Amino acid sequence: MRGLKRLCWMALAVVAILGAGCGGGGLTPEEQERLIVSYRLPQDSVPNGNPQVGPFCCTGKSLIVQEPGSEAVLGYAHFFSWEGQAYNFEKGSGAPDVILRLSGRTQLDSGTGEEEMGRIAFTGAELVAGASKRQRVGALEYLVTIERVETLDYENRPYFLMDSLEVAVDVLRAK
Repeated sequence: MRGLKRLCWMALAVVAILGAGCGGGGLTPEEQERLIVSYRLPQDSVPNGNPQVGPFCCTGKSLIVQEPGSEAVLGYAHFFSWEGQAYNFEKGSGAPDVILRLSGRTQLDSGTGEEEMGRIAFTGAELVAGASKRQRVGALEYLVTIERVETLDYENRPYFLMDSLEVAVDVLRAK
């Protein structure tokens, strides 16, 4: 009996650890009720490959936000762009900041409402695993959390290596 209890506790711990890595893990109970879907970028995105994906063109990757089991598109997230001067380093290309451009429908019932635009930006100094920011765009609220990133200092300024960036994106119904 004692061994069975220990096994059950270990199984619960494994489930909790695995569940935390799937997005939505750091949400409050109220936010969990508003959660539509969780994604990981760049894994869950589609390459733009020069044509437009939703409102975003031409390079990078875009996430198509849909409610599970629905064909209606609720919004998009573009992964990624930057504003500062990027450089090629020995380990790969790096930039001093990152911007995820966002869109969201003003009404979620049909996925055909007007579309609003927004963005979430992180400076190189803010790019650390676990850092998160949120932004309301239309009837959606995006919560972006840095999962993995490699940084380096160049000319006394933090840069991130572009190929190292992975983020979790939780999409909620806005309040």
